[in-house]
Parts: sequence; structure tokens; C-alpha cells
Amino acid sequence: MAKVIAPFQIQGTLDDLNFVVADGINYVRKKGKTGVTSKDFKNNPIFDPIRNQGKELGHCSKKAFQFRQLAARFNKLAKDGSVAGRINKLLLEILQEDTTQPKGERTLIEGLKTDEGKEALLFFESNKLRPMRQVLKIKEQCLVETQTVVLENFIAKEQLDWPEEATHVVFAAATANWNFEKETFDTCYSTDCILDKESEKQTITLTTEKPKGDQLHLTFLFIGFMKQDRKKHVFLHRKYNTATCIAYHIP
Repeated sequence: MAKVIAPFQIQGTLDDLNFVVADGINYVRKKGKTGVTSKDFKNNPIFDPIRNQGKELGHCSKKAFQFRQLAARFNKLAKDGSVAGRINKLLLEILQEDTTQPKGERTLIEGLKTDEGKEALLFFESNKLRPMRQVLKIKEQCLVETQTVVLENFIAKEQLDWPEEATHVVFAAATANWNFEKETFDTCYSTDCILDKESEKQTITLTTEKPKGDQLHLTFLFIGFMKQDRKKHVFLHRKYNTATCIAYHIP
């Protein structure tokens, strides 16, 4: 840094020179090189971890959009604001189960081929504010070979966590075949089962058709609460409802 010898003081920047005043003395110094060029980022090995992470995150983001579509009808009625980010995080964790490739080259396809990868999908909640194990107070039976979910001896008033305004509840199931290698899917939904809060004890059986394809079958359970408005039943806000992946099956 050099002193400026002049009858006046200069402050500011001129081309690549910075003029400053410190303790009454005028100094000038050349601006240092700052920032990272695209060429540096691409070629410098110090940035390998960042590049690899970005590549894998981008791969998972694309798959995450499709995962949200597997039970899109349920997700519209039951989700919180963090669902997209949580799915990205989940799929990135599954990708890390791929031990066949180095970091930056791992894929979700290989991760989902592992038992650990498929099991990580279980009990993913579209609405983390209302996890199924808190909303539903009995254990469901899931018969994956026949695409059926059963709630035995169910008492609506006692075995659900009811929102204050709710007068009715809807149960529905979905079975999706997800061909994650070819990025295609087919989803079949059950008929809705609607009960009022005072319903008598009964067994609920939700069955779907078998979806097209024999790759990865995922079963989703939806629990939606409604209030009666004259002759209509109106869903409560999606923050009160539940949509959960409860089982997987390889046909």
C-alpha cells in the first residue's frame, strides 16, 4: 500500500486502485483479485465436493417431483409447506445407499434397489404436522398382495385425533407402481370411506385395483377430516389431514 502525496485527499475507487484515508494519511492500493471464476470452479479440485453434491442434489430434485405425483390426489388435501424440501432430503439420503459409484456419480436408481433405500420411503408424511401414528390410534393391516388396507373394529370417535371443527372423516388408500428407472408410474385409488364422528364400531376395508407394472409398488393411506355444511361435507384445511406411505412391495 502506498501513500498519496497531493495537496488534497482522495477517497474511492479508480479503475483497479482503491484510495483510502486512515489516521489522516491518504493511501492507495491495488484491488486484489476476488471471487471465483467459472473456469476456476470447474477445474479446481478443491471444489469437487461442492460440484458432486450439486450434481446429486439436482438428480434427486427431478425424481422428487415424480414422487410427489404418485399420490397426488392425497397430497393436494394433506401437506405442509416443507414437503418438497423434505422429499429432496429423503431421496438424497436414499441415493447415498448407492455403493456402486463414487460421490457425484451415485444415482437414486441404485439406491432404491437396496432394501435400506426402499425402507426409507416408509412412513414418509406429506403433512409432518399430522403424522399418521398420532392421528390414527390403532394399527392398520396392509395386505400388499391384494392392494388392501384394513382397520379392524374401528371406533371413529375414540381411535382418531379429531380436529375441533371436524364432524366426519374420510379414509382412502392408493397403490402406485413406480418405475423409477424409466421415470413412469401408475396409481390406483380406492373408493372413499366416509364416517361421521359418532359412527358405530366397524371394520373398514380399502381396496384398489392393481396398478400397471411390476416394479416398486407403494401403498399410501389418506385420512382427511371434514365438517358438515348443510348438506355438504367440506374438507378442513390440508394442515389437519394425513397422507402417508405405509408399505412397499415388489410383485
